[in-house]
Amino acid sequence: MTTPEHGTTWRDARYDMPVGRQLERYDELAARDASSRARIELVARGIYDPARHGAGDRPALTVAEHIELLALAESIARTVRHPSNVHHALLAGVTWADVARVTDSDETTVRRDYRRWADDQYDLNRNFPDRGMTADEHAAAVARAAEG
Repeated sequence: MTTPEHGTTWRDARYDMPVGRQLERYDELAARDASSRARIELVARGIYDPARHGAGDRPALTVAEHIELLALAESIARTVRHPSNVHHALLAGVTWADVARVTDSDETTVRRDYRRWADDQYDLNRNFPDRGMTADEHAAAVARAAEG
């Protein structure tokens, strides 16, 4: 089964290409969209000058491209906001207060979300022993979420 080069849901975008390529494609689409919208605005205001603003046509994104842009944005956000980033930060010595502050949340919420993620990782490991958290790692994560 082949997948399209550019996905139509965040899951398609996530699994279809690495995040670096997702960022490149997102930037490409967002820049084209901004350029098209800027030209429309300049024309509407009556100040569009082809010599100053460029004479090239700047077509609006298609419906499919808008869907792709949305899917890429969601995929990128979910990738870079992944709960494992909290886990690695905690292991490196970041405090719960720091996690809450930088994520604009509160300690109770970030601890709960971390615990939920750790539980999911443990469930994953029970089904696929080469993935997720082992029982010992899970116990340590649960203790980490409860400390303080």
